[in-house]
Amino acid sequence: MRIASTIRPLASGLAKLAVQAAALSCALAVVAALPVAAQDTSFALSERLFQTISYRMTRDDVPGVVVVVLEDGSPVWTRAFGLSDPRTGRAMTEDALFRVESISKPVTAWGAMRVAETGRLDLDAPVTDCLAGWRPPGGLPPITARQLLSHTAGIGLGDYTERYPPNGPRPDLWTHLAEDFTMIAPPDTRFSYSDTGFNLLELTIETCSGEDFATLMAREVLAPLGMESASFDWPEAEMPVAHDLRGRPVAPYVYPGRASGGLHATADDIARFAAAGMAGAAQDVLSEGAVAEMHRPIVEVGELFGFAAGGYGLGHFTETLSDGRAALWHGGQGYGWMSHLHMVPESGDGIVILSNSQRAWPLFAAILRDWSDSLGVAPVGMARVLWAETAAQVAIVMLWIATGITAWMAVRRVGPRRRFVRISVAGISAALVLWPLWAAAQDYLFLFSILPGLWSWLGIASAAAGLGLAWAAFKPVHRARPE
Repeated sequence: MRIASTIRPLASGLAKLAVQAAALSCALAVVAALPVAAQDTSFALSERLFQTISYRMTRDDVPGVVVVVLEDGSPVWTRAFGLSDPRTGRAMTEDALFRVESISKPVTAWGAMRVAETGRLDLDAPVTDCLAGWRPPGGLPPITARQLLSHTAGIGLGDYTERYPPNGPRPDLWTHLAEDFTMIAPPDTRFSYSDTGFNLLELTIETCSGEDFATLMAREVLAPLGMESASFDWPEAEMPVAHDLRGRPVAPYVYPGRASGGLHATADDIARFAAAGMAGAAQDVLSEGAVAEMHRPIVEVGELFGFAAGGYGLGHFTETLSDGRAALWHGGQGYGWMSHLHMVPESGDGIVILSNSQRAWPLFAAILRDWSDSLGVAPVGMARVLWAETAAQVAIVMLWIATGITAWMAVRRVGPRRRFVRISVAGISAALVLWPLWAAAQDYLFLFSILPGLWSWLGIASAAAGLGLAWAAFKPVHRARPE
């Protein structure tokens, strides 16, 4: 009973603090958005992008980026910013070749639909019809190519950290899948984003068509769409130097599979791909019905993906803009690389963003916010990454305020006297101090991606607050002298 009476005031205070922090965060998020909305609408999008990109690249330490804007299904603005290799001073160029990472998935979807429309693949037949000798583990129902394309097969994400030198030995895809394949849900029950699923799709396409995946994709998708520099094979052309979340250069690498994240392409290549998916586009790779089928949402996405998308079709995330139009997108993040494609098929509007840095997510979000505003709609879902930045700024301020308060309490010798409360405070202070140390030891955390320039400051503020709290709790309290 005594413990409960001690916990209730502490819990109540923390709850009120959390509510106040959330309210302040929302208020600051609104304020942060005002400058964009309040800008003179006579500014062309290009002028705004120049300002935004220059500012964010400096703020977030992003070495280089290439952006293409499409209107009416055609590129109208292409620019390269920054450096391809900061160590040598080599400038980024508009025709730079990037790893586009998971933008590979919608391109792979076009390949799968092409093979299906030409009678070499049944999207709704078990993939084991082609993959002789392979069976899903545990006696689960058959998996289809359509489920693989929509991430509804129930397969786990897979080991996205498995990388190999481009010209060195690496396991074949069969061997990799034997080690990497896991089922986390029955097929057709929920959305489960899976690199492994697309690698299984790669094998399915190869065995059903009887042809190497990269060769087939080059002849039947990439070349017909005018994606002249794009390839699922390792390119011989010079590429920008990639940079990780700490700004360190990344050596070239390849994955065991290609369909999930192995495409190399220029921003112009991806813009041509986007143009082919616009309403009324003149392309002879797929029928209009097949394109519409890929763009139609099949499953509702959830968890982190639900923060930025409403659904997923066949190889494409889907969302509904604030004016009711349907939009499609896909992004990619690999070790040292980031990419994003957003398009509105109905109007032919689109944007492609490629960077040689993993620190570019807030930059991408700011670009997408400007682009959304130029379309007359509320920011697209991916622009919400900036909310995390605002929330982190609020948290940092509050933690420093808490540090000052606890330091004052310690100096004044004011602190909790009950032993249970002191133990509880010790646990809270330890958590505030230790989580930044744990985070700093990790190679990757989602926090690093959305807060590349702030997470370390957040950690410092948290540790300072933890130390101040411990000092206030355990320094002897002032006791009044008897008269």
